[in-house]
Amino acid sequence: MSAHTLARLRIAVLLVVATVLQTALASDLRVAGVAPDLMVLVAVLAGLAGGSEAGAVVGFFSGLLMDMFLASTPLGLSALTYCVIGALIGTARASVMPERSLVVPVTAMLATAAAVLLFVAFGEILGQGQLLDAGGSWLIRVAVIEAAWNLVLSLPIGWLYSRAARGSVGSERFGMTLGLPRQRERLAGIR
Repeated sequence: MSAHTLARLRIAVLLVVATVLQTALASDLRVAGVAPDLMVLVAVLAGLAGGSEAGAVVGFFSGLLMDMFLASTPLGLSALTYCVIGALIGTARASVMPERSLVVPVTAMLATAAAVLLFVAFGEILGQGQLLDAGGSWLIRVAVIEAAWNLVLSLPIGWLYSRAARGSVGSERFGMTLGLPRQRERLAGIR
């Protein structure tokens, strides 16, 4: 098997593990009634690591897996939202984001807040008015708390994603922003 195929399989396993963690553990880790959203974080990390195509594909599948556990919204709403967020982050990464160590946590925070707003906006377009029944202050609270969760979780989950994505396009560049040594330097014994 090629390195690219193995990376895809590891990312698929990571998506399944993230889904299990999201439904079994993260849903119980609530701050002010808001749980972290690991699935959008994986989509953001995919966009950062592999560009817009990887962000869109991983975002779609992470959203689709999440949609299977959401009973109050139509199937595909999370998939659409996470696909768009992953693609946008991948596009931004390729064109305007610098190579800095804070790129991953700051991007995770901002993209998560944007994903919450986009989810509600797409829901409104699709006739899901119940998403705003709690009011605008609820929406802001959810966006801020989910963004804070993903800010904190971005580095450990980013490290896991970088390990899973080894061999895929962009994974070496992503490891640099996490403070991981470059592949060539590691092979040469240079730190």
